[in-house]
Amino acid sequence: MKRLCVAFCLATVFALLLATSASAARPNPTKMKLPKNFSHIGAPVHSFTTASGHVVHYVDQGKKSWRTLVLVGGGGTGVRAFELTEFTRALRNKLNIRVVCVERNGLGMTKFEPADTSGEMIPHDAGDDALALADPVKTREMYAENVIELLDHLGINRFSVLGISAGGPYTGEIVRQAGARVRSVHFAVAVNQRAAGAQYPDPAYLANRRNAIINPMVWWDMTGTTADMIPGWQERAYEEASWSAFVRGQDADPHAVAMDYTILQMTAPDVSMVTAPVFTYYGAKDPSVPYAERDKWVAAFTSSRKITQRNYPDRVHDVQYRHYDQILLDVAGYGDYRIIGFKGQTRVIPQAKWPSFRKRGAILGIWAWKNAKPPVD
Repeated sequence: MKRLCVAFCLATVFALLLATSASAARPNPTKMKLPKNFSHIGAPVHSFTTASGHVVHYVDQGKKSWRTLVLVGGGGTGVRAFELTEFTRALRNKLNIRVVCVERNGLGMTKFEPADTSGEMIPHDAGDDALALADPVKTREMYAENVIELLDHLGINRFSVLGISAGGPYTGEIVRQAGARVRSVHFAVAVNQRAAGAQYPDPAYLANRRNAIINPMVWWDMTGTTADMIPGWQERAYEEASWSAFVRGQDADPHAVAMDYTILQMTAPDVSMVTAPVFTYYGAKDPSVPYAERDKWVAAFTSSRKITQRNYPDRVHDVQYRHYDQILLDVAGYGDYRIIGFKGQTRVIPQAKWPSFRKRGAILGIWAWKNAKPPVD
């Protein structure tokens, strides 16, 4: 009898354990604390009609009270190039940075309506002969005017500007026009001026540019760089390339990209009167944008209160992503500090302490970079 009681007790305990285990694996759904909002899947794209009638598309992410960063993407990129920086979304929000990214002429959802030699907009349906009269410098100036007009519309007075790669000349133009409204200027592997070559609207050059963008997986291939170590980043880059070249049915129309790369050959904007602090971020092994481009920008800002150069000896044309965390820290107003990964944590330290932390095994950037590896199929 005693054995039966013991067996019964053990069976009861076992049953309770099974029930508890099952309960832990499958909680009561009526007691779950469930989300009430949609999960973030990307920034919505808004539209704004300028005084000239040109419709620009833009992204605006962050609270109105936060510091504003105007992001100017690389050559041929649409407004959704912003998403390629959102692997640091949590950091950006922590630093209270609002980002406004304005799509350039003819890319993505924005129709190709460049400026003529007088600065007047050429309507997208004016015909090839009229569009061929577009002026690169005036088109660059018009983009900056559109950006500033949008910022006025959004009630943004003070802001920083970041130019990535071929976004350099547009960034220079924005800060030239905005003057004292600019809080800080940031150039990440940004071009100042390229050597003269084939230009818009040469038909052969248009054909060349179309061949370049027709395949998004070729145009936006960053495999083998540190950007490719960010889970899902390369796939998102392919999506951005598809957006830029195809989203409104433009079927890889090359006019916008040809204009983008023609603008790179123009004399850079005169920024000698800009007093805002300037930050540069370049890689010594970058085959596309060498240190010489950095030096041109540094020499151009003769009135800047302070110029900070961040040079990366081991980096190629991926500094804008590998060190985007540092860019955000600088934009937030912490230009005398470094963001590092150390002993499993992301930390911010005074610039002067970096050599000491480096000797102890610290890395530049958020801790995630410590163990980041290329994707494995």
